[in-house]
Amino acid sequence: MSEGNSKQTGGFLGKVAVVANKLPHPVTIFIIFAIIIAILSFILSNMGVSVEVEAINRSTKQIELQTYTVKNLLCPEGIRWIFESAVKNFISFEPLGVVLFFSLFFNFLNEVGLFPSFLKKAMKKINGKYVSYFIAFLGVNSSFAGDIGYVLVIPIAGILYKQLKRNPIAGILLGFSSTAAGFAACLVSIDALLGGLSTAAVSIVDPTYVVTPLANSIFMFFFTFFVTFIITFVNNKVVEPKLDLFFKDESNEGVEEDQTNLTPEENKGLKYAGIGFIVSFAIIGILSVPSWGPLRNPDTGKLLLGWSPLLAAIIPVICFIFFIPGLFYGIGAGKIKSDKDLMNLLFKALDGFGAFIVLCFFSSIFISWFAYTQLGTIIAAEGGQFLARIGFKGIPLIIAFIFFCAFINLFIGSMTSKYVLLAPIFIPMLYKMGISPELAQLAYRLGDSSTNVISPLMSFCALILIYCNKYNKRFGLGDLITYMIPHAITILVSSIIFFVVWLSLNLPIGFGTTNFL
Repeated sequence: MSEGNSKQTGGFLGKVAVVANKLPHPVTIFIIFAIIIAILSFILSNMGVSVEVEAINRSTKQIELQTYTVKNLLCPEGIRWIFESAVKNFISFEPLGVVLFFSLFFNFLNEVGLFPSFLKKAMKKINGKYVSYFIAFLGVNSSFAGDIGYVLVIPIAGILYKQLKRNPIAGILLGFSSTAAGFAACLVSIDALLGGLSTAAVSIVDPTYVVTPLANSIFMFFFTFFVTFIITFVNNKVVEPKLDLFFKDESNEGVEEDQTNLTPEENKGLKYAGIGFIVSFAIIGILSVPSWGPLRNPDTGKLLLGWSPLLAAIIPVICFIFFIPGLFYGIGAGKIKSDKDLMNLLFKALDGFGAFIVLCFFSSIFISWFAYTQLGTIIAAEGGQFLARIGFKGIPLIIAFIFFCAFINLFIGSMTSKYVLLAPIFIPMLYKMGISPELAQLAYRLGDSSTNVISPLMSFCALILIYCNKYNKRFGLGDLITYMIPHAITILVSSIIFFVVWLSLNLPIGFGTTNFL
């Protein structure tokens, strides 16, 4: 986006775009951030900056008084940690393994031709104006399966938009926004993890209080439809028009493909794929539906409520379900005639991932260094203590808490890590001021989800850039943040409005819960 073009956009976004366009390459940005963090750790550590707070021990779920001190990256111990943990931090970087694992199978469906053929057939029946709502709805609800939306919904959104001759980057950003915001909404909300942490936190003031996994389920069910509409509206009316002006699809420009007519081989392949789906679902069903199924919880026998191998391994399960139809399609369409054909398709599935791996490497350095210094933890703890002293009550207090969580989310990316720190600070404080733990937990969800899309510490940020660069190489980190600002602001403000109206009507947020004590 040239400076001249940026000025034509006008307003705040145009000014942000001018600045964003002057930023270095995303890899360079992460290197600069890491250096800044190292210098800050040296200065603040020597100043003795620390904070003492009650936090949840994630192993025992017990509340413990803990002291967090800025750890110096540039002292001998810190330098040893940098070198000793470099490989571990890279390998354990959350998106790396998930994305490579999933992409091996998902891209195989593209290479073998199953996904393009299916979309050709589907495009005859799908009204283009409803695709945006479908993608947003799918992304919002993908939180039920953890992070699967980042590696499934978002790339599919780009492909769908391209098939409809719309800007595929707009589809990617729509999928990104809905998936990231989806942690505050879902038709089926069963959250034993946050509920357990809330129960541990409120035990400081009430040892008998229990926050159930369904504590926010009613609100989240209805909020799903609301936030789906909001995200789609912003993307269609604000983001996509500007992307069409300045970030057109540059992948295979000028190449017209037949998007509707299927060849006899493709039709035969789709029939085979249908059989493959029946086979794959039957195998997973045999492994999970019977009471003896190995994918059930071996202690409780449960499949979907609470922990189970099926939910814990949802990514390989989904990959298996789709790989078998892809294999059948390849055989039916004549693209897989031997094991060598299959191997060649799998090899091609991971072509072009070098840039993603490099970006993940430097992103993992920045994020791991920031976590090591404990700067994010100290910022959150100090901010929490400030919020406890400002004197708000009732709805104004809970709104202030939402804004606080949205701000802290810029510094601590993990939803669970933040809650481990914030829950013991805020749950007891809000409880004493008449706000239920369930309501406080819901407020945390709303704040935490809204700014995921503009946080450079968001672990999947590098992945989104790779998706966008597939269609336009000029799209960078600054552009990503620029175009996600409307989403972040609108989601945060509209969520608070919906939340306040819900509370004003005194509607229940979950089963067996109260809003105010």
